[in-house]
Amino acid sequence: MKIIVTISREYGSNGKEIGRLLAQKLGISYYDKSILENLAKNMGVNSDFFKDENLNREGMFSLAGSFRTNVKMLTELSLSTQAYDQGRAILQDLVKKDNAVIVGRCSNFILKDHPGQISVYCYGELEDRLKRVIEEYNVPASKARKVVLDTDAKRAKHYEYYTHQKWGQLDDFDVTINTSKQSMEETIDLLVELYHQKEKKLQERSK
Repeated sequence: MKIIVTISREYGSNGKEIGRLLAQKLGISYYDKSILENLAKNMGVNSDFFKDENLNREGMFSLAGSFRTNVKMLTELSLSTQAYDQGRAILQDLVKKDNAVIVGRCSNFILKDHPGQISVYCYGELEDRLKRVIEEYNVPASKARKVVLDTDAKRAKHYEYYTHQKWGQLDDFDVTINTSKQSMEETIDLLVELYHQKEKKLQERSK
C-alpha cells in the first residue's frame, strides 16, 4: 500500500514549498506541475491553461478569445470537467505506483478512500501570506491583497463545484497547519513523523 501525502493550501501559505521539501526529505515522488503537464499533453493544450491564474470567478479554466457568454461558459465547463476527470484518472494511477506528495488538484477529495492518504491543509494569517507573495512571488504590493483573496476564491469555487464539499473545511483533513505559527522545519518534522506512523500502521495491517 502506497502512502500519499496530499497538500491543500491557501494561496501564500507556503504549502507547495512544504510539499516539495517533505518529498525531498522522505525521498519520495513529488507531483504538482507534472500533473498539469500530463493533462495538457493529453488534451492538446498549453500547460499554462491549467494554472490557478487561469481560473475565472466561476472556478472554471478560462478560454482566451471572444465568445458569446453562454457559449463560452459551456465550453469552459466542458473543458474544465474534462480536465478534472482526466486529472482524477492520473492521480488514481499515480497512487498505485509510488509513495508521493501531491499538491492541490482536489487530491485530498479524489483520494479520500485511499487508506494510505495523509491529508494536509496549510493556511496562514492574511498579513503573512501577503508578505510572502510580495517577497517570494514578486506580486506588486498594491495588488497583493486582491491577488491572494481572488486566488483563494477561485480555488474554492473550482473545488466546491467538482467535489460538492466546502473548500478548506478543517474537519476534512488529517492535519491542519497554521504556517504563521509553525516554522518550516517544525512543519516538515511533524509531517515526517506522521508519515512514519502511517507507514508502521500499514505494515502492521498487512501482516
